[in-house]
Amino acid sequence: MNNAKYKNRGFVGLCNLGNTCFLNSCIQVLNHTYELHDLIDRARYDREVSSVLKEWVDLKDLMWNGENGGVVAPHQFIRHVQCAAREKGRDIFTGWVQNDITEFLLFLIDCFHTTLARKTGVKIGGTPENGTDRLAIECYRMLESVYKREHSVILELFYGIYVSTITDITGGELYSVRPEHYFVLDLQIFSKDRMFSNLYECMDAFTSPEMMSGENAWFNEKTGGKEDIWKGVCFWSFPKILVLTLKRFSADGMQKVNTHVDFPLDNLDLSRYVRGYNPSSYTYDLFGVCNHSGGCQGGHYTAYVKNASDQWVHYNDDHVSIIENTHVVSPMAYCLFYRKK
Repeated sequence: MNNAKYKNRGFVGLCNLGNTCFLNSCIQVLNHTYELHDLIDRARYDREVSSVLKEWVDLKDLMWNGENGGVVAPHQFIRHVQCAAREKGRDIFTGWVQNDITEFLLFLIDCFHTTLARKTGVKIGGTPENGTDRLAIECYRMLESVYKREHSVILELFYGIYVSTITDITGGELYSVRPEHYFVLDLQIFSKDRMFSNLYECMDAFTSPEMMSGENAWFNEKTGGKEDIWKGVCFWSFPKILVLTLKRFSADGMQKVNTHVDFPLDNLDLSRYVRGYNPSSYTYDLFGVCNHSGGCQGGHYTAYVKNASDQWVHYNDDHVSIIENTHVVSPMAYCLFYRKK
């Protein structure tokens, strides 16, 4: 797509209205996800009906039409987010408390999807000739079940497919194949015995088979007994916009790991993780990073965004500044946004 209209623009900050730095950082990255603007502009939905999506479009237009160096206060957008959160039972987004940026991103994208979703059909044809074709059929059947309920352009932009597998530990017989839709990938940054130094090691850990044995053995419904198995994950596809979270916080939210994890700014090559067609097509360039500084009980979110003029820009609420790309990779990096080449 042609991004020329976004060049030399977008240097607009956002007021912190009270613990809204997580929200501001998310907005700034999505505001530079130009594919999202293009899809929404062309989508069919009732633009007169009040919704989070409508307020997003108004806010986006305000930010892009504003003067460089200006500041926008997103009162109206936040009010609609809070209202939608009450309707959806997501109480954590109804007030003015700091929240996890990944949780908010999931909620916001779901609001967009809900507004745009329509039922649609999927036709699966052809005769499978190999293992890849057979896996394709399983993945397409999963998509068929999703799309006949609700399909939107949001799914095509942000969602990929990974496949959970269960394999016999001795003979290699494949017991189970379960394709699943995913949006954000949560990546461990350490194992029991070491910290991971780069993003590829995180991906290796995500896809590494896990032996399930003893008390954790898998129950085979066909035989009625437990069996030792390998549980694994592979990817059928990655989305056009790939979002990765480095899991810096413990499950109970009481600990944070500030270790440095290296990640590429350009040419992230994910081909070795793909079992679908054309694996070599899955290379990505980084265009956004949401950072978290501080600890578990507080802290502050900011965003680094690569704009259409190939400049890296630091968005810190109402403060906006150009930075060198050497600052982008840091121990503060929490949520990474990649664009497929």
